[in-house]
Amino acid sequence: MPQTQIQTHTLAQLSAGQDWRLTLAHERDHHLLIWITRGQGRLLLDGQRRGISPHNALWIPARSLFALELGYQCLGHAVLIPEDRDVRLPEMPRQLRIRDGVAQSEIAALIEQTQREVQQGRPLQQDALKAQVALISVWLRRQIMSDEHAAPGPRPATGSARGSAP
Repeated sequence: MPQTQIQTHTLAQLSAGQDWRLTLAHERDHHLLIWITRGQGRLLLDGQRRGISPHNALWIPARSLFALELGYQCLGHAVLIPEDRDVRLPEMPRQLRIRDGVAQSEIAALIEQTQREVQQGRPLQQDALKAQVALISVWLRRQIMSDEHAAPGPRPATGSARGSAP
């Protein structure tokens, strides 16, 4: 059944106390932003296995295959976002290692504000949550656009091909 509302969870809540819910390769029918604040683990994303550590933002668009193995010390939050054509979100899965303290504070505040909005249930909640997701999207796209997270260019030739004519 598709998810219809924006949700926030701790990583423990995301796995519902059953690690297999995250460790087995799977896809979801909603977008997922995971912000790691403590600990280490491993991630299978976009066909590659990678290490994760504090200050990693994982962007997993709906229907992207992934698996997440979290160490026992791992803490963080997840924002579950239903597929929605109204908000422009990144289309490619990404692991972002956020080194800038300002950017770390920004995403932590955005997730906290989203969590507070979900918990309080005030009037116009869905409008406020859509606005929060739009701000999260801007933050994600800014991080992806930064030089630090730009896709690597072509690798220079090495080995025996060095110095040979084309």
